[in-house]
Amino acid sequence: MQRNEEQNGRVQLKCFDRTQPIEVTAEIALPDYRSEISRLLWVRPTFLPPSRFIGNGKIDFSGSVCYRILYVGPDGALYGADSEGTYAFSIPREGMEGFDTGEGLETAVELIPDAVISRVPGPRKVSVRCRLRTRVQGYANKNLTPRFQGEGNEADKVYRLCDAAENGRVQVSEGETVHLEDVVAVESGEGELRLISAYGNLFLPEVTATEDAVQCRGEVLVSMLVCREVKGEDAPLPFAVRRRIPFEKVIPFGGILPDWQVMAMGEIGEISATVEGDSITLGVDGILTAQGQCEESVLLYRDTFLPGHRAECRMAEERLWRCGFCGNRHFSVGGERPYAEVSIPADATVIDAVGDAEIKERQSENGRTVLVGELRCHVLYSHLGEYATGDFLIPFRGILDETCSDAGLCCSVISCRVSTSSEGVRADAEIGLAVRALTEAPERLLGEVAFTPAEPVSRAALEICYPATDDSLWTVGKRYGVSPDALAAANGLSPDGYGSVETLRDVRYLLIP
Repeated sequence: MQRNEEQNGRVQLKCFDRTQPIEVTAEIALPDYRSEISRLLWVRPTFLPPSRFIGNGKIDFSGSVCYRILYVGPDGALYGADSEGTYAFSIPREGMEGFDTGEGLETAVELIPDAVISRVPGPRKVSVRCRLRTRVQGYANKNLTPRFQGEGNEADKVYRLCDAAENGRVQVSEGETVHLEDVVAVESGEGELRLISAYGNLFLPEVTATEDAVQCRGEVLVSMLVCREVKGEDAPLPFAVRRRIPFEKVIPFGGILPDWQVMAMGEIGEISATVEGDSITLGVDGILTAQGQCEESVLLYRDTFLPGHRAECRMAEERLWRCGFCGNRHFSVGGERPYAEVSIPADATVIDAVGDAEIKERQSENGRTVLVGELRCHVLYSHLGEYATGDFLIPFRGILDETCSDAGLCCSVISCRVSTSSEGVRADAEIGLAVRALTEAPERLLGEVAFTPAEPVSRAALEICYPATDDSLWTVGKRYGVSPDALAAANGLSPDGYGSVETLRDVRYLLIP
């Protein structure tokens, strides 16, 4: 235990952790030059990271959502369309008393889609309702300095016992836009090339902290569904063209140092594509965000006394936290389902597949944390001359090499491929995780002290104390109303670490000044 010379008990603690469902609706009208909708196959929303506004009594979050629509037109061909919308939600600032929830408030947001329900109310209209869960973790500074009350409470006369403890500190970055361009050559063939739809995912295998920034190195994986239009003949089936575009991006992040642990995540928003002959010119826009954490030494108040006074102490319990793993991981998932368990005919032709992933639970196992989740595969296929979609699930497990009591994470499917055999349908996917784990532990510390004058006690000119085995310079000094420094000086002892029993090891008696 050490003295607290600066009297600084300001630490960052979790001030709230709230999960709430929200619903996002959109009425999408396709332009007149788009083909009418004969049959809707899917609507896939992508929620971009939100911005935050701290208002009176609540915290507002809002962001953009990109809807990617795939449908069958009246001519039986496949068509795609994109649309943009917005989403918003709020959380109350209740239960945050004692925290500084102004500009110093850090909020980590997770958006977990639950379901997408869509219908076609008109030839070129799509009505979409998205249900998702939001989890928001808030971290803010709190002053753990105890309140001193009563007479004689002069700061220079109150003796305080403090000790250093390690506590975590987290920071969350603002969104940073990444723009990429590329030209994709498609294998030549008969008929004019037509782009049906395009979507993309971010792969972030390398994320490192620098001074006031986070360096990201990764790839954008773009998947395009294209077809060849042959006049006067049965058109061949559409096919998928995939492209990996490497990139490097620096996310400005004030306050981050190279020894911080960091993770990054992101979503792809707008994708523009222009077909010229047998090549496709791509423009891809995404948004990256980062989170970082480190540990810092904080001072906790354990005890106090004021000479000539009685002290009534009220203890308090706070949940300090320590950093766990913080970074990006990726792993492969594979599995097969028999035809009897999936909604895909055995003689269907698979054209393309996309995937979603969700972590369902965390388990502790042999000093590690096991993340148990599900991969949901959405398959586009052709059967008996018509296009249709089918879904199936593949369970998976991801492992962190340490235990943690809590974790904020983003789980995404980087790539997903589906194949068929005589036995069933097989999925092979690459899962990306951005994880920030922590461990919380309760700490008892001094919360409030009320001083009242004590009855004067006459003492001999020379007094001797025989310390017990669990005594320290602090406990003896408090018993006699003498500062630990003065007690150490009178007995030729070092005052360092005066709250520890080691200060009186092998000391048979003490002179009380």
